[in-house]
This record gives sequence, structure tokens and C-alpha cells, in this order.
Amino acid sequence: MSSAVLPCMVSLLAWQVSVCQGKRVAVLPLPFASHNIYHTNVARALVERGHEVWLIIVIEVAARGVLNTTGCNIIQYSTIPDIEETFMSATRDAYFEKRSVNFQQLFGLFKAHNDKLLTDTTLLTKLRALDLDLFIIDNLMLIKILSIIPYRLNVPFAFLGTGYDPFSKRIPFSPAVTPMSLFPFTDRPLFLERVRLTVYRVMSFFYDPCGVSDAVSRYAPEMPDISLDLLVARAEIWLVETDHVLDYPKPSIPNVKLIGGAATGPANPLPDRFKSFMDGATEGVVVVSFGSYVLNLPAEISDKIFTALQKLPFKSVFRSKLESPDPAKIMTSSWLPQNDLIGHKNTRVFVTHCGKNGQYEALFHAVPVVCMPIFMDQPYNAERMRGKGMAERLDLITVSEDELRATIVKVGTEKRYKQTIARASELFHIEMGVPKDRAAFWLDHVMKYGGSHMRSAGQDMPYYQFIGLDVFALLLSVVVVFLVVIAVCMFCICRCLCRRYTRKQKAE
Repeated sequence: MSSAVLPCMVSLLAWQVSVCQGKRVAVLPLPFASHNIYHTNVARALVERGHEVWLIIVIEVAARGVLNTTGCNIIQYSTIPDIEETFMSATRDAYFEKRSVNFQQLFGLFKAHNDKLLTDTTLLTKLRALDLDLFIIDNLMLIKILSIIPYRLNVPFAFLGTGYDPFSKRIPFSPAVTPMSLFPFTDRPLFLERVRLTVYRVMSFFYDPCGVSDAVSRYAPEMPDISLDLLVARAEIWLVETDHVLDYPKPSIPNVKLIGGAATGPANPLPDRFKSFMDGATEGVVVVSFGSYVLNLPAEISDKIFTALQKLPFKSVFRSKLESPDPAKIMTSSWLPQNDLIGHKNTRVFVTHCGKNGQYEALFHAVPVVCMPIFMDQPYNAERMRGKGMAERLDLITVSEDELRATIVKVGTEKRYKQTIARASELFHIEMGVPKDRAAFWLDHVMKYGGSHMRSAGQDMPYYQFIGLDVFALLLSVVVVFLVVIAVCMFCICRCLCRRYTRKQKAE
């Protein structure tokens, strides 16, 4: 081996060792089970890459024992008592009782939760002792104020989750083609829909219902004061749980990565109870789940679901606390290995409330869907899937048992639904791969190389400068001054002409 090649190989080996060294990461999801699922998946993927990961989980969610936290360290904390159930009852019950959601109550709940975490000195002390390399926060703008925690720790941070907020990320966008998940509009809204989208986008920029004007000085008095908007924009990377196959195309910038749904991935072997039921259902299986928050449906709704399922030519697995009227045909359970059930070869249809996690599981495994949305982003999720030909949509309250049965049979037997979602699934696999691994890759990337090479200059300036309000203000001022000068000149000319005319009249 030549003397010139050997030093190069030694240098390359040293570089490989340095970039592959494990880092210390903390992950802070929302205190809801559904959010903990995909954060935990990404955390495990980071562990597989050699990193040490601490999951910061609220006590109530950790106590359920339903999260796969293999290889991760757990830090438990307490927040507002029963925050998850309080939030879900306010939204879920409003749907079944046919009343409006009290958003002020929900905002107040998040605001109290944020305050509780930001003033938790015990938690901050534990985190400081870890000497972290990266802090990951749930990507939900209602809790963006929690970026103060890594700021106090002097640790780089990233966002991972559902939220696509072009303001905080400094993404140029148009409300005309960028729908919001709170409205069931497509990316081709009608005029009045565009008006609503524009108004709500502007409102969301000027009004932060869960923040405070002096956030940094109040919760991090020892740190240099900075606006919360500029602090949030300092994130190394945003990993947004959306894509352009299931969702609509959205503008982006280099440090905003669209990763799809990190809750999904290849199916794991089923527990024996589920495996024997699924393997024996060669006629096909319908998986029915309205999430962990809707296990006790009103009797009139659960009755018609059971009646419809009994009349199907398929077997069913129904997530519910209720006992099955026919266990040989309908399996009920308060917990489901949902991704693994949907990924089973005998699954024909997924009946769901259209939570984001479940939708991506259906897309990943190419299973057509019957959508029955209940609250929040679920109507938007249902409409995008229906509009793309992967699903049908029904109203959980008003649908009849015959309509429900007929729709499930239609989606499960007509080839067009399976063909459409199979093609979409193939595109998703090609472009997104396994989302949790894609997320872990980018987090690993910014820990090794930093995020400055992907950072937009707009993320270092106030938003009014980013959209050029200061420039427009100057140009407007110039135009106004010019018009005023013209007006004054015209006034003076007219006045002189009037005086001259008056003198001429008097002379005559």
C-alpha cells in the first residue's frame, strides 16, 4: 500500500468514527397516547442508530404500558390532571351531543399545560444533568412555547409532528392552494373557502391562544430576551407528518422535511389471540377502530355497528370495551395492534374515525378505508382520502346500519378502491420509505452536521421583514408623499390661478 493512500484511509476511518458516535436525545411529545406512539417509533429508530434517547412521557400515558419503548430511557412528569381525557371529552362529546367545541376551554388547557412544564424545575434539573445534544418537541403550534426548554438548556432543538405552519417555518405560501387541517377543504378551494382560509391564516399569525407576549423573559429570565417567533424559527429541522401522496402538495424549504406518518411501518407478528382469528378469516377481515378515545360509543351507535358487522360477508375486529354478540365473527378488544392488523394479508377494509396515524397505516399497507370522522382534523383527513378515491365517507351519527354494511361491502369488493390505494401506497413507499426511519435519518443528520446548510436566511429575521412589510411600508410612504406633494402643488397652482382670475375680474 502506498504511503500516500494510507494517511487518506486513516483519515477516512477517523471521520467515520467521529460521525457515527452516539448522541444524547430527549423527546417531548404531547401528553396524548396517539402522539406518543409516533414519537416512540422515531425514538426507537434513533436508538437503532446508536443514540441514547430519553422519552419525556406524562405519567398517565406511561402507566398504560401500551408503548413500545424498547431501548429508550423514560422520564415521567405530571401535568394538568387527566389532561388527555379532558381534551378528548370536550371534542368527542361535543360531536355526539351535536354542539360546538369550546375552543377557549381547549386553549386554556394547553396554556396551563405549557405553564406547568415551563415552571417544572425538577424536570429541568433532570434534563440539564443529561448533557443533551438534541431536544425534540412535538410539532404542534399550540405548544411551540416549549422551545424555551431547550433554549434554557442551550441545546439545539427540532420539531416532529403534524403541524404545518408556514409562518413559523418562513415558508412562502398561498392560502389559495394550501388548505388547513381544521377545514375539510381540498387544495382547490372555492372563493368563499379561500376567504376563510386567508382570514384564519392571518389570525393564526397575529393571535397565539396558548402563548404570552413576554414568554422568554417570563420563563427564561436568565437567558437573553428574544421574541418567541424568532426562537421557534431557530429549530434545526422540522419533520412534518404529511406528504403529497395522501395529503396535497405543499411548499417547503430544505430544513422542513415531509415524512408521512411515523406511526406506521412493516407489520410485526400478531399476538396469538389476534393471529389465530386473522389467519382463519380467509373470507376477509374488517378492522374497526375509532381510536383509544372512543371506546364507549353511545348504545344506539354501537348497536347499529354490531348489526352491520354481523351481516357482512367478512369477519371483523372491533376496538371497543363492549362484548361481542358473536365472538366467532366479531372480535372485540379495548386495545388493538392496529398497524399489524391492517398489515395482515386478510384485511379488506379499515373503518376508522380518520386519525392521522390510522390513515397512514392504511396507506402504507394499501387497505381501502371507510371514513367516519368525529372531530378536529378528522373531517379534513376523511375528505382528502375520499377525494383521491381511496375511501368512502359516512356520518357516524346519521348513517343507517344498512348503509354502513353496504358501504363496507362496496369498499371491500370493488376493485377501484384497492387499485387506487395500492398505487398510492407504491408511490408512498418509493418516495417516503419507512417514515420513522426517514425521520431518524434527518435527526441523525442534523446531529452530525448541524442544520445551518439547510437553513433559510428568512428564519433569522422577523416575519414582517421576511414578507417585506418594511419594504412595502417604505414604498407606500414614498407613493403617499409623492401624491401629497402632487396634491399640494395642484392646490397651489389652482389657488394662484383663482387669485389671478379674481384680480382680473376686479380690474375689469
